[in-house]
Amino acid sequence: MIEIIMGNPILSSCSITLFGFVAVHRLALHRQKESFRIVAANEFVSTITSEFSEIYPVSSNWPEDIDCYLRNKFPILQSAIENYKPYVKNQEGFNKAWDFYRLGEDGRIIDKQLYLQYMGFQSNDEPAISPEVRLRENINQLLSYAKTSTRTSNGIT
Repeated sequence: MIEIIMGNPILSSCSITLFGFVAVHRLALHRQKESFRIVAANEFVSTITSEFSEIYPVSSNWPEDIDCYLRNKFPILQSAIENYKPYVKNQEGFNKAWDFYRLGEDGRIIDKQLYLQYMGFQSNDEPAISPEVRLRENINQLLSYAKTSTRTSNGIT
C-alpha cells in the first residue's frame, strides 16, 4: 500500500496534506479543550473563594452556627463541583476531597452533609485541631485540583 502511495505523486501529496490537516485539527481541539478547562477551573476557584470569603483562607467572621452556614452554602458549592468535575483529571481524588469536605473522616455518603468536623467535636484520642484550620485544609484540598488549571487562555499565569 505504501509503495502505491509513494509511487504516485498525486496520492503522496494528498496523503501528506491529509495528514497535516488531521494533525493541525487535533492540535486545535486539544488547545480548545485546555482553554475550556482553564475557564472552568477559574470559575470553580472564584465560586469557592467568594462563597467562603468571610471564613477562608483566614476566618475574619466565623459563624456561630457553622452547620447552618455550610448547609446554606451547599447548593452553590455542589453546583460548582458538578460544573468543574468533567474537567478534573483525577476524578477519584476530587470526589474524595469533596466527600471529606462535606462528611469528614467518618461520614457516610448517604448523609449528604455532616459538618461535625467544623464544630470542634473530636474524640479523646484525636489531636486537637481547630475547626477553622480543618475547613481551610479541606477547601485547600478541593482547590488543589484546579491549581494547575488556573491560567489565562493565552498561557500567562
